[in-house]
Amino acid sequence: MISSRFFGGLIFLGAVGVAAWGIMSRLHAQNALAQNSIADAQWQVEVTHALPENHVPDLVLPGQLQAWTETPIYAHTSGYLKHWTADIGQKVKAGQEIAEISTPDIDAQEAQAEAEMRTAEANEELARVTAQRYAVLLPTKTVSPQDADNKRLDAEARKTTLDAARANLERLHALDQFRKIVAPVDGIITARNVDVGTMIDSGSANGKATELFHLADTRRLRAYIPVPEDEVSSLPAGGAVSIEARAFPGRTWNTQLVRHAQAIDPINHTELVELNLEGGMLLPGSYIEVHFPRHAAQRSVTLPANTLVFRASGTSVAVVNEHQVVSLKHVIVGRDLGERIEILAGISPSDRVVVSPPDSLSEGVVVVAHEASVPRKAP
Repeated sequence: MISSRFFGGLIFLGAVGVAAWGIMSRLHAQNALAQNSIADAQWQVEVTHALPENHVPDLVLPGQLQAWTETPIYAHTSGYLKHWTADIGQKVKAGQEIAEISTPDIDAQEAQAEAEMRTAEANEELARVTAQRYAVLLPTKTVSPQDADNKRLDAEARKTTLDAARANLERLHALDQFRKIVAPVDGIITARNVDVGTMIDSGSANGKATELFHLADTRRLRAYIPVPEDEVSSLPAGGAVSIEARAFPGRTWNTQLVRHAQAIDPINHTELVELNLEGGMLLPGSYIEVHFPRHAAQRSVTLPANTLVFRASGTSVAVVNEHQVVSLKHVIVGRDLGERIEILAGISPSDRVVVSPPDSLSEGVVVVAHEASVPRKAP
C-alpha cells in the first residue's frame, strides 16, 4: 500500500515538473520573439566619425597659355602685296621690314597733289603781289579801299589753300611710307595670311581690313585662369603654383600667381588671376592644368559625401547619441574633396554620424547603430 502511494507521488511530481518546464520554455520563446520584433521595428543604421583634415587636394583648373605680346599686323594703306620677306616661325626685330605693298592709287594721288600744290603756290604768289600793289596805290586814291581789302583777303585765302595743299601732299607721303610693313615689336611670325599679288584693303573705304601677319613675343608667356569665387580668398598674389602641360606628360613647371583681377564675373562667378612663365619649351595656345595649393580651414573635419542631409532648413547630418536617439545637426559645408566633404562647423570627431540616412529619418527616432568600416584617413 505504501509502495503504491510512493510510486503514485513520484509520477505526480514528474508530471508537474514536465508541465512547469514546458511553460517556462514557452515563456522564454515568447520573450525572445518579442525582443526580436522590437529590434526589427527599429532603424538599422551604419555610423561613422568625422576625420580631422590636415591636407586638402590641390585646386586644379584648366587654362591656355598666351604670348607675352601678341598682335595682328594690318596695312595702313590699300594696294597689292608686292613681296614679303618673313614667313611663319621666323624671328623678326622691331622695325624690320616684313612686306611691301604696291600702291598705284597712292602714287597717282601724290602726283595730283604735287600739281595742285604748285598751282596753289602760283595763285598764292599772284594774290600776295597784287595785294601789295593795291596797298601801295591806296594812299594815292588810285584804288578804292574796298578793292584793296578784297585783294588782301584774297591773298590770305590763297595762303590757306596753299597750306591745305601742302598738308594733303604730306598725308599722301605718310601713306606712301606705310607701303612698307614693319614688325612693331620683337617676336616670331606665327601666321602669314597673304601672298604676292593679294589685294590689300586697309578698311579706310568701309571695307574689311585684311590681317597680313600675326606676331607673338614668346620669350615669356602668361595665362589668365578663372578661379571660382569661393576659392579666390585662399589664393594670395605671389603664391606658388605648378603647371602641367598635356603635351609634356610628367613634366611640371613652377611659377607664381602674379595678380588678381579684383573683380568677380557676374555671369560665372569667377575671378581672373594671372600667371607668368618663361617661354621656350611651352608654346602660346598650349592647354595647361594649373595646380593651386589649398589648405584646410582651422579645425575643419571631413565626412563621406553620403552623410549629408539636405532639407528645406539647410544642410545637416544625422547624429546618434549614447541613447541611440537620432538628432539632426546643422553643418557648414566647405570644399568638395570628391568622396569626402569638408565640414567647417557643426560636428566633432566624437560624433557618430549616420551613413546614407533615409529621407524619412527624423529627429528623435530611436535606431540601432552599427559602426561602419573604419574610414581611410585622408592623406
